[in-house]
Amino acid sequence: MKFGRSIRLSVVGLLCASLAGCTYVRQRRIADDQMERAIYAKENGNTAQAIDSLKRATKANPNLVPAHAMLGDLYKDDGNFDKAGEEYATLTRLEPKVASHSYNLGLMQQLVGKLRQATESYLRAIKLEPKNADAHMNLGLVYLALGDQTKAIDHLKQAAALNPTSIDAWTNLGVAYDDHGELTNADRAYRKALELDGNRYTVFIDYGSNLIQQNRPEEAIKLLQQAADMKDSALIQKCMGDALYKKGWWDAATGRYERATRLDPRYINAYNALGDALIAAYERGMQLNESQRERAVEAWRTSLSLRLDQPAVAAKLGKWARAN
Repeated sequence: MKFGRSIRLSVVGLLCASLAGCTYVRQRRIADDQMERAIYAKENGNTAQAIDSLKRATKANPNLVPAHAMLGDLYKDDGNFDKAGEEYATLTRLEPKVASHSYNLGLMQQLVGKLRQATESYLRAIKLEPKNADAHMNLGLVYLALGDQTKAIDHLKQAAALNPTSIDAWTNLGVAYDDHGELTNADRAYRKALELDGNRYTVFIDYGSNLIQQNRPEEAIKLLQQAADMKDSALIQKCMGDALYKKGWWDAATGRYERATRLDPRYINAYNALGDALIAAYERGMQLNESQRERAVEAWRTSLSLRLDQPAVAAKLGKWARAN
């Protein structure tokens, strides 16, 4: 009797194990089938269907790495960076020693403004892959956004050293040096970027701004004019105005600032600079031109209407609006 009972219990246990195994196999088959559907949908441009199939696949098999990876990439391409980050975070748990998972997670965190978390992800990626130039560059940009120029420069220098033909690495290094007040080092970085591509629009702008800070407005004007010939923009006009202002050509600077505000009616810094240039011309004129003062006041008022929290601008407005 005891022996017979023992046999029956063993059979029950075997049946339970068999059912669990069948369920596991069935779920794996569902996941694989949904994965195939997702690939087909993606190849045919049906992103929504691909995402739906991938979600079903990961539900059936939460550890299916290719499904999480494809889902993350589709969310990223669709601009849904939060959702993409969730998938890449899952991948870092499933495959913690794969550097690209941490890098992708850091990129998504950076794009949605989770900068502290992004630094942790990029540092993890760099620990796994120390020569990852992109991770060093993006980490440098995150540190720059956080106001830590020293760490930004360190990682951007490593990015440029690891990938010396990267125009972005050299340009971003120049920007970091500028922010840190190292204008000469920034100059070298921008020139290196221009050596790699002598027609890079953004480099012209950044280097032009650097030359203005170095009190080399003539060189800045020449460089910025090259950029303006490629594509006009409010930023280019504002920078040209700054260079002309540096030369003491306030009327010419005024014209550039006015054009900047026409191209971008919400360009606060252009309105502020316009007011400064008009007042500079007003104060140094042989005869006081009240229209210049009035236009300056109007420029500052417009700026404050766009962003009220500007005490320095408010002080200027208070001073010159009361002038006789």
